[in-house]
Amino acid sequence: MSDRLVARLGARFYYGWVVLAVAALGGFISAGSSQMYIGSVLLAITQDTGWTHTAISGALLAGTLVGGLISPLAGAWVDRHGPRALMSLAALAMAGGFALMGWSPSLLVFYLGYMLARGAAQGALGGAAQRAIAVHWFLHYRGRALGIASMSVPLGGAAMAFAGAYAQRHGWDWREIFVAMAALSVLAVVPPALVLLRRSPEALGLVPDGGPVAARVATGWRRARPIGNEYPWTLPQALRTWTLRLLMAAAVTAIAANGTVVFYHVTYLASRGVSQVQAVTAVSILALTGALANVVWGYLSEFFSERRLAIVSQLLAAGGILLMLGVDTATGALVLSAVLGLLVRGEGSLTGLILSNYFGRFAFGRIAGLMASFQLVGLGLGPVIASAVYDVSHSYAAIYGLVAAGYVGSAGLYMLARPPSPPAD
Repeated sequence: MSDRLVARLGARFYYGWVVLAVAALGGFISAGSSQMYIGSVLLAITQDTGWTHTAISGALLAGTLVGGLISPLAGAWVDRHGPRALMSLAALAMAGGFALMGWSPSLLVFYLGYMLARGAAQGALGGAAQRAIAVHWFLHYRGRALGIASMSVPLGGAAMAFAGAYAQRHGWDWREIFVAMAALSVLAVVPPALVLLRRSPEALGLVPDGGPVAARVATGWRRARPIGNEYPWTLPQALRTWTLRLLMAAAVTAIAANGTVVFYHVTYLASRGVSQVQAVTAVSILALTGALANVVWGYLSEFFSERRLAIVSQLLAAGGILLMLGVDTATGALVLSAVLGLLVRGEGSLTGLILSNYFGRFAFGRIAGLMASFQLVGLGLGPVIASAVYDVSHSYAAIYGLVAAGYVGSAGLYMLARPPSPPAD
């Protein structure tokens, strides 16, 4: 599509919503490499190949680490060049990884395929690169834009898990499913990315949100939001501030707690007498309401301070996790899982908003990408630390108490992370 036609379309409605839709589609499809989806085909893989759960879990860890290494580079690419080439190449790489996984004659090839698919999905199609697109194209509506982008991956994970289970029930082999996902990645992501994506609103003669700069003043209940490039921070300048260090610590602590909750949710509910089917349903509800939470908290940020919302969300999450200790019925498990999902998953969009408001959008992709690398380490370490606690105490109460303390600590770190002084010229 020519830039002239894009500009004409932009005169009718803000083109940033088209860009956001393509980014969300990429995130949705990328969820085929998620831990939730791999878990849905785990039994089929182990029965067919004889590979152990530990061996396959090692592939998940390796792929997550690769995604963490790619994330800062992908974020920097979006800052400098826009998302078109990045998303197109990442979708092709992810498709190649899925094809390798489906063809894999050995565990080594499966590892290589998953590392390629997960690295492209987590590092370039989702995560920091996806959030950078929302930040570059939106200002007033940045909260809801980040929420939409952030919820695409968990929604995709739930949808892919259901689709994979449906395909297996109708005779599809797990290898055939991954080959089909490779084709879907190319057909669903590459054409829209090449045709519709553009570098930034300024490249089309627009400003974020599509309106004049004067539109950023508060109207009604909506609060004013600073323009993204008032202070063009660089990554080195941001790293020298205690604000960014505190935000990184808060985000890493929160995501480590979140990872522990998801990892132990089914096992804990089963220990409380909830059936396996009901426990799996509860964790699915947790994932779906967690996806919705990104939009809810993002929308609230248009009216309230995102830092205060982050503090409130983490404190409420601590209370919610402690309430889980009293669950002993399926109804209670389902209701509290839904509430918990809304409380614990707002951190992703809120942290992105805090970063963009504190440090602008000039280097947002670089800053968010670096933070994402540390978050992925926290995501992996959370369940490991919790498992060590359980091996010593043999108590889920100890694990959930540790998670609640993590949420409280995260809230305290957000409280300390006040806006930094503008960088020196």
